[in-house]
Amino acid sequence: MEAWKLRLDGTVKDNRDFVKRFFDKLPKKVARHRHGTPAVMFYDAKSPMSGFSPLGHEAASTLTSDATEFGELGPFEDGDILLVQARPRRQFQGGSTLLGELRAALYREAVEHGLLPRDDRFLFLWVTEFPMFTPDEEVDVGQQGSAGFSATHHPFTAPLTGEDFDLLLEDPLKAKADHYDLVLNGIEIGGGSRRIHVAEVQEFVMRDILKMSDDGVAQFSHLLEALRAGCPPHAGFALGFDRLVAVLCGAGSVRDVIAFPKSMKGEDLAVRSPGRLTTEQLETYHLAPRRLSKQAE
Repeated sequence: MEAWKLRLDGTVKDNRDFVKRFFDKLPKKVARHRHGTPAVMFYDAKSPMSGFSPLGHEAASTLTSDATEFGELGPFEDGDILLVQARPRRQFQGGSTLLGELRAALYREAVEHGLLPRDDRFLFLWVTEFPMFTPDEEVDVGQQGSAGFSATHHPFTAPLTGEDFDLLLEDPLKAKADHYDLVLNGIEIGGGSRRIHVAEVQEFVMRDILKMSDDGVAQFSHLLEALRAGCPPHAGFALGFDRLVAVLCGAGSVRDVIAFPKSMKGEDLAVRSPGRLTTEQLETYHLAPRRLSKQAE
């Protein structure tokens, strides 16, 4: 379970009305999420169990007391909103959680309706200690392995510590990767990793852990050959400049800040692309159109 407390500037009634309108227009994928719909409760000292009766007497009493396990949620004031969302008890994996997405959406909506002041600070956060591997149900399975899981970042990411290196042999799903993301105000603006630089380790990850086929490993033969020639430890980091500018400008989408945004059809209206090539353009590259035979079509 995950829980989050939201304190707005409105009265208990104002907050109830706001949250009701918000949840009435939730997208179906959120309202009918496979982990269940979020439970919403309002703290009201005049109500039975202060408004937390759905949790039961013991849980409601503990939540509103000075219990250390709920210290970050309390103390509560009239009108405070508590959101509770079910989540499987397993290792962290995948991207944003349902509750995380709701927090961001509720904040934007509350600011728009004047129930929260806009926070113009720039708050940076490093996310580290990612799991090296993630079950295939959560990620793109295009790595051609048959292990039932894929590399969380990419199959070239190095283990974080010596202990994680040992876990590759014992329990790969518990191994952490030397992978890092930089987040600004809840938006990922950059990321990178330290890469495997030893050919034997890289091939072991591909063949013995991810269980890639011979053809799959062969696609990276150039990489393995380069590593065997000698490669020092190395790492990298890439910054998403468009995302950074969008956050700095308070834009809702990168399409509002990039120089040549594409339409929903993938068209660049500024330069009218894509379009048909002229004969003159083809001649520059010594190309010519050729009509396909009916058999080829």
